[in-house]
Amino acid sequence: MELSRFSEQFKMLGGGALLALAYAPVFLGSFEGKRDLLADKSDFISSSEFVLDRAPIFQARLTDSLNSGYFGRIDLTCFNSPDLKSRYVADAIDVKHPAEPLRFTEIKSGPYKGGKLVKGVIHDNFYVDASKLSIPVGVIDRVIKSLSSKIDFRRYLKKGDQFEIAFSKDNSLLYSKIKTRGKQASVYKFGKEGYFLEDGAKVGTGNSDGQFAPPIRGRMRVSSPFGIRIHPITRVRKRHNGVDLAAGHGTPVYAIYDGVVTRASRYSGYGKCVDIKHKNGYASRYGHLSRMVVRLGSKVRKGQLIAYSGATGAATGPHLHLELARNNVNVNPLSVKMMPKKEQYVSNKRQFNSLKNYFSSLSNSVK
Repeated sequence: MELSRFSEQFKMLGGGALLALAYAPVFLGSFEGKRDLLADKSDFISSSEFVLDRAPIFQARLTDSLNSGYFGRIDLTCFNSPDLKSRYVADAIDVKHPAEPLRFTEIKSGPYKGGKLVKGVIHDNFYVDASKLSIPVGVIDRVIKSLSSKIDFRRYLKKGDQFEIAFSKDNSLLYSKIKTRGKQASVYKFGKEGYFLEDGAKVGTGNSDGQFAPPIRGRMRVSSPFGIRIHPITRVRKRHNGVDLAAGHGTPVYAIYDGVVTRASRYSGYGKCVDIKHKNGYASRYGHLSRMVVRLGSKVRKGQLIAYSGATGAATGPHLHLELARNNVNVNPLSVKMMPKKEQYVSNKRQFNSLKNYFSSLSNSVK
């Protein structure tokens, strides 16, 4: 009896063991599924963790074969895998535009031997696109400083515009050209004399000096002076805090100096009005405008386009009302020098033209 009962229990235990063995793959598969689920959460590479070729990898997932033996961690040597590169890296480069082939030529002779000339196209902005072509940061900064009086790098450059930059082996700017749909500007290093623009004018002269620039181009004709006058509308004798400059409707108006826009809106009898705060306590006002191209808080440079003249507000006809104040006290704008310092030019025009032709030939050699 005892033996029979023991035999019965043994059969039950044996059957249970066999049943467990039969279902073992199911349980193990379930565990592996959970493990894969956990691995999915840890195997994705966030754009803030890894950057390959200066482009974030958004969809690169490490495969189980690369992760073998590294549960819960990432094997960094996987980036050397040809399989990973072929499957993921091509998709990881910026999806906004295809990778552009590097167009450059190495200078193999002459005083600039060892330097390079690189051509590029604007996709995002000048600084980013030039950096992607391995152009030194100092060279990029020099281009911006040298050509900022001709090109608004922050707003004017659009996608598809072209640039070319030549720099020496010691990473100093030799030449640069910016080509947009409407204009182009170039700068050249001319020996020890410094940098010069296409027309031979030295960078850093003209409108970049400490004097105020004229608010409109060409000859300025005063239609109403500073001081006491008979108001043309009210016919009341009243102080005129600025000067009225004759200007037809839509005449471009420029900032007389670097500063920050503190008003760009309609203001009382001034109509559409722009106020700019300058250094040393100076501030300028431009009234009766037909259209403004700057906004409140915008930083402007001397000679930058800020608006167009008009006849908004209390005005009998189109003109520009210009005011200038120092420490909140109005002064006659014509009492300060408003003409820029005479520009300096290259000492040897013939040699400068030869330099331009040299870089032109070098540029044409780059396909």
